[in-house]
Amino acid sequence: MQNLRILRLERVTPWMTNNDLVILTQSCTNLVELSLLGCPLLKSDSQNIISLGWPGLVSIHLEDCGEVTANGVSSLLDCIALEDLVLRHNGGGLQRNFIFHAASKMPMLRKLSLDLCDASEGGYDIPNYVDRCSLSTLKIARCKSWKCAFNLPLLETHRSSVHRDTLVLVWNSRDLVTTVVKERL
Repeated sequence: MQNLRILRLERVTPWMTNNDLVILTQSCTNLVELSLLGCPLLKSDSQNIISLGWPGLVSIHLEDCGEVTANGVSSLLDCIALEDLVLRHNGGGLQRNFIFHAASKMPMLRKLSLDLCDASEGGYDIPNYVDRCSLSTLKIARCKSWKCAFNLPLLETHRSSVHRDTLVLVWNSRDLVTTVVKERL
C-alpha cells in the first residue's frame, strides 16, 4: 500500500475512527488525494492526523465526517500543497473569515467547496479579487432541513439536511462571475 496515491473511501467505512485514520497514515504514506465520505465517528483531532500523516496532500474531500470541523479548521491549513479542499457537513465550526484564511495559508489552493451548514456564524465572507490569492473557484452549497413524511415515533425528531442549491463563484483574470445552480456541485 506504499504506492497508493489516491484513496477514496466514500460511504463504505461508517465505523472509521481517528485510530483507524492513524493506521491508514502509517500504511499509505504516499497519498496525494484523500476522500472520506460518511465517516461519522471522526472527531476534530482527525485534522491533525491527516496533516501530520500526509503533509503533501493536494486534494482533501471530507463530507459527513462527524465532528471534523466542529471546532474550526486549524491543522488542515498546514497542508500547504493543497489545491482542492472540500469540507461539507462536518460540524458547524467554520468561522466567517475561513475562505480568506484558507486562501492566505495555502498558496496553491485553487478550488474550495464548503457548506453553509458548517458555518458557525451563519455564512462566509467572500474575499475580493486581491484577497483571494490563487483561489479561482469557490462553491458554497446551501441546504434545507428535511423531515421524514411518515409519522413514526422514532423518526419524529429526526431531521436531515437536503441539498437546495450551490452558489458558484469563479474569478477569472478580470472579474468575479457568480452563479446559483439548483444542483449539488
